[in-house]
Amino acid sequence: MKKMILKASCLCLAALMTFSLVGCKKSVSGNSSSDDVEIEYVYEYVNGSSGSAESGTSSGTSSDSSVTSSGSNQGTSKPSGTSSGSDSAYAGIEKYNGTTVRYVTWKDPALNEDGPVVKAFEKKYGIKVQVDLIGQDVYASTITGWIASGNSPDVYFCNEDFPYCLSCLQPIDAAQLNLNDSIWDQGMLEVSKINGKSYLVNTVGNIWNEADMVFYNKKLLNDNNITTPEEYYKAGKWNFDALKKVMTDVKGLGSGYVGGYIDFESLSNSTGSSYYKWNNGKFSNGIDTMLNNVTRFMAECYKEGLVRGYDNFDYRDQFTKGTVGIAITNAFGLKKTGYWKDMNTDNIGFTFMPDYDDTHKAKLGGIYRGWGIIKGSKNPVAAGYFLRYYLDVNNYNTKDSFISSEAESFFFKLTNGLDSTSKAYTFIVGCVPITATTRRTLALPTMKDPAQVATSISELQNTINSDVSKLNSFISKQTG
Repeated sequence: MKKMILKASCLCLAALMTFSLVGCKKSVSGNSSSDDVEIEYVYEYVNGSSGSAESGTSSGTSSDSSVTSSGSNQGTSKPSGTSSGSDSAYAGIEKYNGTTVRYVTWKDPALNEDGPVVKAFEKKYGIKVQVDLIGQDVYASTITGWIASGNSPDVYFCNEDFPYCLSCLQPIDAAQLNLNDSIWDQGMLEVSKINGKSYLVNTVGNIWNEADMVFYNKKLLNDNNITTPEEYYKAGKWNFDALKKVMTDVKGLGSGYVGGYIDFESLSNSTGSSYYKWNNGKFSNGIDTMLNNVTRFMAECYKEGLVRGYDNFDYRDQFTKGTVGIAITNAFGLKKTGYWKDMNTDNIGFTFMPDYDDTHKAKLGGIYRGWGIIKGSKNPVAAGYFLRYYLDVNNYNTKDSFISSEAESFFFKLTNGLDSTSKAYTFIVGCVPITATTRRTLALPTMKDPAQVATSISELQNTINSDVSKLNSFISKQTG
């Protein structure tokens, strides 16, 4: 049974900007069912629509598929002794039997792999989970309004909106979790720590983890004798030059072909560069030589007809149609509910991000993602138990979550290699509501003449310095 509460809101939608790239062989050397349990859904409709509440939002041969999977969780980095059967992690939970935990998200569990997990938690522990569905574009602003009105939910899903999410969060201590439990990603506790208090949790092996990666159309490249990213990777030659070569070859197939789609933030993550640097609970100006280098690379691709303007954001979707060679984005593309759920999975290849060059190896980057307890939460401890269960990969049927067993293996190999302190983040999305410096503003140098990139970025120095001051002031106000 689903209970819907419809509300109308007039809220501004944050601008979302993406980047697209337009694009020989083979000479790499050339350069679960369960009993029905009621989940209550509260839909917050925005301007008469769902406000982008969706069924999801983050078959190929994986590079070096040394991690194997047969549909269980083989190859995942499971926390030792922290499976869902470990009752010690839930000691005292019976006190919350009959209570309700409110989880706010834009991803309907009924349409995703977490639906059975939510039901199983309710059935096992007698705690009701009310899922409040609101649009991703108005997520934090809506919750802030609820907090102000005394209507605080319990669980927050931080998906790339740090540090703005701090307007909604209280320290994770409120959940009374055993944070020494080996299931917890200690890196997330560290990177969300401000004045000695952590605000977000994540788990090792979490099926919701995301990391940047490369997808490519296997059929398109193979049919046209174009060396694939995986072949370059296996030959130890997968770098920015090889990336440009693949896209150039695809573009050369004719006017109807696009070399690739690239999330610029994924590409900059791979070089460890960003306008904003986060360390020890504070932001600083991140403009450096590598940011200039990766931006100039994008500008070169743009000038050569490989990159389209910021307004042509649909090329990730067109990857499905078989006319786009490469898509650089996050690992949500490996999921059955992911970006290319309507594509023939046999045509989807995938591998790691390219090195910048021989002396600058690719860094692991991805979405800054964690879960926290909302300010004013009425049931924070039960919410902590819910997070412990909900984020445990052992409670998921991972076999049915991915486009193939190879994709499942690659996902866990990609996402479990390093903890959150080792990942590179851009933070741009979560800074915009505070600084008003849009993603477009920061992207404009990628569309300049390559010779003008350094000047264009230099002209942003004062903007970034001002932004850093605003960000640190905001953080101090929200956590002081």
